[in-house]
Amino acid sequence: MAIERIRQLLGSDFSKSLSVLLSGTIIAQAVGYLIAPILTRLYTTAEMGELGFYMRLTGFISAIATLRYEAALPLPKLDGHSFLLYRLSYRISFIVLILASIVFLILYYQGLDDKFSWWFFPITIMSAACIIVVNIGTSWSVRIGKYGIISRQKITNSTVSNGLKWAFAYLHLSTFGLILATFIASLLSSLEFAFNFGKIHQKFKHFISKRKTAALMRQHKEFPTLNLPHVFVDNGRDMLIATFIFAYYSESVYGSFNHSYTMLRLPLMLIGVSLGQLFYNRASELYNQGKSMVPLLNKMLLVLTGLSIVPFSILFFYGEFLFAFVFGKDWALSGSYSETMSVWLMINFILSPIAALPLILSKQKVFFMMGIVSSLIQVIPLWLLPMKLGKTQAVFHLSLQIISYTQAAWLLITIGVFYYYALKAAPEKIAS
Repeated sequence: MAIERIRQLLGSDFSKSLSVLLSGTIIAQAVGYLIAPILTRLYTTAEMGELGFYMRLTGFISAIATLRYEAALPLPKLDGHSFLLYRLSYRISFIVLILASIVFLILYYQGLDDKFSWWFFPITIMSAACIIVVNIGTSWSVRIGKYGIISRQKITNSTVSNGLKWAFAYLHLSTFGLILATFIASLLSSLEFAFNFGKIHQKFKHFISKRKTAALMRQHKEFPTLNLPHVFVDNGRDMLIATFIFAYYSESVYGSFNHSYTMLRLPLMLIGVSLGQLFYNRASELYNQGKSMVPLLNKMLLVLTGLSIVPFSILFFYGEFLFAFVFGKDWALSGSYSETMSVWLMINFILSPIAALPLILSKQKVFFMMGIVSSLIQVIPLWLLPMKLGKTQAVFHLSLQIISYTQAAWLLITIGVFYYYALKAAPEKIAS
């Protein structure tokens, strides 16, 4: 019985799709993390900090540019209706990028060039455009079950980005080299999605209808009205965290913090993102069929908990030593931060793949309020403590401790709320 059950699981569509996504994700992330010990010896913590700020900014712009309509692509029952949302996402993002360019232009002439070089602004806009293409293309690929293109995109991005960062270090391009390498990788990895737009448009162009598009916008209005503010708060929080650390401490402190945060998100990037994409697709199907999502949720939580315990426990006890050994002695402080954040980010890893539940259950309003609380937990200590206690590394570490343990408790509450709504969902759906 057990052997037969394992065979069924391995032969299921879910497992096959997961293997395709994981293969690309693991290869892509393996390239990045294998070369990281080299790059950390070629670039300073301050240079890495400036790269981190750039990535937060491009992530913020790309996350809000579509008004989150791209996240709705897996939901419509008809592919033609999903195409209308796909097309709408591109049109809206084009307008947002123009507005962002105007804002950057104004800021530049207001004297922001004292903080950033002139090239920072156009590269940021172009990078955000590439990420938008990838985000929309990924949602469409999840919709139609074409996971291979997602894997190829990830591998291309990681290989090109890390290879160029290594090469540019020997050209002494410093921060510019890091950012240029990241942009070129984003551009190349978005090309297949961009080329597919023409094919998709040709196939579904007979569905184009302003009236139907307007109806779909109303039908999925919770994405711009509820999900977008949630994403805005989350990404705005990341920008505020980066800004406060830059303003109160230094690029070097932010570089150490950002590197630690990135390394602790390794399990999420290796496994969690792929599981999350599959969970969203499968949970949407179950919900539309009036079936319970609880068994799928139970399986996901159990697997993620088992996967996370060992690596995060090792980092909790030996983070400082491991970071100094792997990345160089200049990154020991980053390892100390990883010890502090390990419990928080372990729970975040468990939660992240199931974070699409509010979209499926139309509970964005509840989780938007919970997201605001989560953001305040992370921002307030970094804002107030330096003004009260001073702008020292000890104060930053204290702020990080307060954030980490409070946030861990809050995320456990969030998982409980997720579970509560999942239990209620099937009876409501069937009754309707």
